[in-house]
Amino acid sequence: MGEQISGINPFSKDDKLGLTSVKEFGSEIQSCRKNSQWQRALGLLGLMQSVDMEPTVITYSAVISACEKVGQWQQALWLLVDMRSANLLPNIISYNTSISACEKGVEWQQALGVFAAVQSTDLMPVVITYSAAVSACEKGERWQWAISLLAAMRKAKLVLDVIICAAVISACQKGVQWQQALGLLAGMQTAGAQPNLIAYSAAISACETAGQWQQALGFFASVHSSILRPNAISYNAGISGCEKGERWQQALVLLASAQTADVRPHVITYSAAIGACAKGEVWQLASFVFAV
Repeated sequence: MGEQISGINPFSKDDKLGLTSVKEFGSEIQSCRKNSQWQRALGLLGLMQSVDMEPTVITYSAVISACEKVGQWQQALWLLVDMRSANLLPNIISYNTSISACEKGVEWQQALGVFAAVQSTDLMPVVITYSAAVSACEKGERWQWAISLLAAMRKAKLVLDVIICAAVISACQKGVQWQQALGLLAGMQTAGAQPNLIAYSAAISACETAGQWQQALGFFASVHSSILRPNAISYNAGISGCEKGERWQQALVLLASAQTADVRPHVITYSAAIGACAKGEVWQLASFVFAV
């Protein structure tokens, strides 16, 4: 292995732990993967090589998965390189898990680098590949890349997952791209994909952040009239929209609705409602909300 592994390897080449075959080592590493014991998994991989046992692609993928579970993206990427130096070709699972590790580490550039590596092989990215890459871009607030990945999915004729679409909308919300967010939401509905609460909440927040309070309230009404139940994020964005639009009556209606629906308002929720009342110069109501 390399210096990264030897530095944390808890085993020596004289310690086989009673494991006498690649299969037994693989089973032990799979157990480490399930229990997020990434350091032990790396140690076992190093021990295998020190006793002249050759790990398989499945073995490597299991160790990468153990690292992915705890966001050890550097180790995951190093293992991809090590696989190639061992004349093993990573499979799509190896790549998917590595992209997911980068996503958990909020390393969107690294995630896109691995995605590009997939495209340079004979492998075809699958829905999970795109999902992990989109999620990395969403966390990295890179809405342009998220939209590009979504377009690539359409071109590849892959089924657009509701979760992926919601992540792209969330990326647009973080980038204050409310028109893009609304376009994506409309596209989901046209394609017959029912937007989930995350998608609606992100669209509402995108409109609210951009000062498009009418749009924010319109989408909040859509959520309220659907089978979905607005959550605290939806209410926060809706009430903040009312504040920006100086619609104190609607702000109080939404605040009361949140309390009736057993949604616990945040400090942000109350602050927005108080702000709406202050802008409407209804000081007594603002004081009442503050007292609550």
